[in-house]
Amino acid sequence: MREAPETTTDAAVPRWGAFSYPNYRLFWTASLVRVFAIQFRIIGTLWLVAVELDRTPAWVGVVMLSSAVPMIVLVVPFGHLADKLDNRRLLIGSSFVSAALHLVLALTVVTGHAELWMVIVWSFATGAMNALMAPAQNAILPQLIDMRAIASAVAFNSTIWNSMRVIGPAAAGVIIAVLGTGQAFLVTAVGYALAGVLTIALRPKPRPTAPVRASEGNPLLQGARYVLGNRLFVAVIGLSFFTSLFGGSYQVLLPFFADDILDVGEVGFGLLEAAAGLGAILGTLAIVRLGASRFRGQIMLFGAMAFGLLISLFAGSEWMSVSLVLLFAAGFAASVYLNLGMTTIQLEVPDDLRGRVMGIWSMTWNLAWVGGAIAGGIAELIGPQATVAFGGLSVAGFALLLLLLSSELRSLPTLPRAEAPAPAR
Repeated sequence: MREAPETTTDAAVPRWGAFSYPNYRLFWTASLVRVFAIQFRIIGTLWLVAVELDRTPAWVGVVMLSSAVPMIVLVVPFGHLADKLDNRRLLIGSSFVSAALHLVLALTVVTGHAELWMVIVWSFATGAMNALMAPAQNAILPQLIDMRAIASAVAFNSTIWNSMRVIGPAAAGVIIAVLGTGQAFLVTAVGYALAGVLTIALRPKPRPTAPVRASEGNPLLQGARYVLGNRLFVAVIGLSFFTSLFGGSYQVLLPFFADDILDVGEVGFGLLEAAAGLGAILGTLAIVRLGASRFRGQIMLFGAMAFGLLISLFAGSEWMSVSLVLLFAAGFAASVYLNLGMTTIQLEVPDDLRGRVMGIWSMTWNLAWVGGAIAGGIAELIGPQATVAFGGLSVAGFALLLLLLSSELRSLPTLPRAEAPAPAR
């Protein structure tokens, strides 16, 4: 099995972590703008299909699956591109193409010409662009910072997603209620375009020259072989895959909880998403402390178990206040195990396989939509509440199984801490 390259992670982390590096600050700002816009796309797509086009949970699942399929099929080949090409250019190109795609849908919805088949085709195209963007975003990080700051970079990146899950859904719910769904997609188009402009200003340091590995067969399969040959990677990525497939699928059914079970409308839908995001923000802040713990493997597994149990309890709630509290706690738990998992992968993966392995990791986010498509069909038979409860209990059971079987996760080493501030003179 190939060894991961030696890093400088034993050295003290700069006081401000990844934010000590100007390139990372610019990258973070571009990501912030883009992720804020993505929340409008997610909320807009779910509301467009479930409410405005008046489709069943199964059709909502089909639309989200049409976005996830290209991410799953293309992310490894595009991860290979991220290992070979200029990641900055990949990010710029995919940002501007995504902006154009969202502008087209915004105009279609505003003019009243949107149909379900159009949304499915559009979802597939935007999924392909996301497949190009995801591995490039992860692979470029070592060119923006020193690896000793990678844990803080992962946490700061996660803060973007989690904070935007608070601000974005609430803002999108208001925009949809006041102006309309098409305007939400217009916000997404502008966000992608602005992110592309900011990425143009990035000046990443040169990437280390990758060794020639012609004897190892098809380069597209090298990342998968590395993952499957490493028990720690199998456990971490397997946990992330399983929790996304069975636990994250609740997001696809959330519009039906808001509209039919809790009866809180589009604004309430945004608040439910925001509650999970607010919990995730606090979970990310906790990582600053927990990430240095010698018990971080156990913390990761207990976080996954807690997430599954909380989602199951949410499924049984018919009161908005209780649902908000449960989603807040579930967001906290999910943030803990996902941040620790991604930090572990970034620290262990060889530089020449980073794009392909991180591409496999990126499938995590899209398996939630695959699970959502399955859950949508099951919900037609047994209802959204029973479907989400079953998924959450499955997550808790799988995390417990790993806790018992994976010694690699239970014995993860302690991470370095940040430098202490210099004493005042």
